Amino acid sequence: MRNKGTLEGNLEEIKFVKLLNMKKDLLLWKILNLNPKNHHAIHVTSNHFGKLSQQKVMPKADAFIAKGKVSEDIIKNKDYYLIESDLKDLNLESVDFSGISIKRPDSRNYQILKLTPDSFKKLFGSYELGAGASLYSNKKSDFNKNYDVIMGWKTNKEDFIDFFKKKDNLDILKDDNFCFEDAKIIKKYSTKQISSIIKNDKKISKFVFQGIGNFDEPFTTYFLYENGELLDSCYIPFSVTTGSGRSRGDYTIVLKPKTVHR
Repeated sequence: MRNKGTLEGNLEEIKFVKLLNMKKDLLLWKILNLNPKNHHAIHVTSNHFGKLSQQKVMPKADAFIAKGKVSEDIIKNKDYYLIESDLKDLNLESVDFSGISIKRPDSRNYQILKLTPDSFKKLFGSYELGAGASLYSNKKSDFNKNYDVIMGWKTNKEDFIDFFKKKDNLDILKDDNFCFEDAKIIKKYSTKQISSIIKNDKKISKFVFQGIGNFDEPFTTYFLYENGELLDSCYIPFSVTTGSGRSRGDYTIVLKPKTVHR
């Protein structure tokens, strides 16, 4: 069953697909760099193969554009709403590089990307960096949980500490005893390093924000519809967080929008 946020997000996607297909706001089509004649918006309603997880998941694109002749009567009878099955039914052809990510205007709680330990390692090259960002570092009473975190991230204390001891200017383990202060330093470093990699590695940035390298066309995104504005950039200022399942042993790294942007 869909939660409230998911339902409202789906309604926003439907609303925008209809808006495009009504062809009244031609500025939207100008931003898409497509002639609205014989081009139509398609709502993505099914999961598609993700190369990182090697299974079907919801892709980055919430909608994409398809090309073909469809009579105005047919569009009206469908209330200007077209879905993936209409590609075949109406003999339409999807347009590559036309994927659109559609966000609710009042939502800041959605996930940009969620990574399991295996997915994180494939993308960033190590389990340890993800484990470092997942450490408990706010309360000393939670420190002992960090040993479970390290194991949950498919590494061990020795490899974990060795990974961070090799980092320049990381002031840890003065007495060779992993302590609460080390956890605070490692977590801060790891979170900052993950953010830096995403911002500076174009391949990873495109993967994170557009799904390029993870999904086939047309299920990557090149446009972002947010707060009533269609943008030809998909970058969203973000923060690196742990998933909500950490206390249950479900370890993930989650990228979320910063509270205030744009």
